[in-house]
Amino acid sequence: MANPSRMLTTAQAASMLGVSTGTVTYYIRRGMLTASETPGGHYRIPQADVEAFLARLSHPQEDGARIIAFSNQKGGVGKTTLTVNLGVLLWQLGLRVLIVDLDAQGHATFTLGVNPDACEYTIYDAMLNERNVDYARLIQPTPFGPDLAPNNILATNADRDLIRNPTWGKALGSVLDGVRDRYDYILLDTGPSLTVLTITGFCAAHYIVIPTQLEMLSVRGLQLLLERIDEARATANPTLQIAGAVAMMVQSINADRAMAGALRKALGQRGVPAFGTAIKRSAQFKEVANNRNVMVASHPRSEHTAAYRALLGELLKVVGGAGLDRLPQLLPGAMASEPEEAVVAEATV
Repeated sequence: MANPSRMLTTAQAASMLGVSTGTVTYYIRRGMLTASETPGGHYRIPQADVEAFLARLSHPQEDGARIIAFSNQKGGVGKTTLTVNLGVLLWQLGLRVLIVDLDAQGHATFTLGVNPDACEYTIYDAMLNERNVDYARLIQPTPFGPDLAPNNILATNADRDLIRNPTWGKALGSVLDGVRDRYDYILLDTGPSLTVLTITGFCAAHYIVIPTQLEMLSVRGLQLLLERIDEARATANPTLQIAGAVAMMVQSINADRAMAGALRKALGQRGVPAFGTAIKRSAQFKEVANNRNVMVASHPRSEHTAAYRALLGELLKVVGGAGLDRLPQLLPGAMASEPEEAVVAEATV
């Protein structure tokens, strides 16, 4: 198992990959490898990411959707809001999107206009009987565009019932294999703790996005999250990559600039890249949430939507999927008018 905290020099990474140091630098600058910079301007690359990169080279990604999990074991950091808004943006680009609710609280299900309590067949039910999935009942359309695999409170039994299956870690991946060719992106909204459902998400995903708050960065909690990710890499999913962390619920970019720097340093020491786009707190988003709406759908020309669009651009560069060339279609000319430094939006769930 790779040591998630070990950082490699470009020479060490080049030796592992069998390429030159210049090629490693190229990979880093293209977003293909994650790295942090030392005060002296030298790159340091997480060993775990180099090994995941190697695994991807030896097991090229098969046809079908990119699967991206959004995870943080702390609740209330804006994870569901982030997942749903990016999913709706991808759909607005003309891409095929499925959002999978892996939280027993059903926040993504509720946000996308579906009553969790009324769902008679959920992603949890599908995972319990992965060899006989009723996709016609599982996949539901939503008024915001993306399809949904819903969840509800019955999934709280997952830690007891799902784990009885000796291959429970692969249950979600097995279910998604049946629909991957229907979608360009599958987004996994995980719960606020490292439950069995969350771990199945790690085992099925290609990439993980970590939403976190600047003022509440828990080093210990982050370390536990990274350990679970690394275990998923070692036991079931060697190509799993951390796409990056997103600073959520920022009060103001100027006031939190120093805190953002501290966040990047702390994340970099653990091999986790940070996206340049921060997500700002806003009263407008509470209004949207109260109306069971989605910011990018209800306020397409707001600064908050511009921020989500900027973040989506960063994410697509990392995952290499479809849609990056289509971003300007959402608001012609808007991409060029966005500030070069952190663009901001708000998250509530």
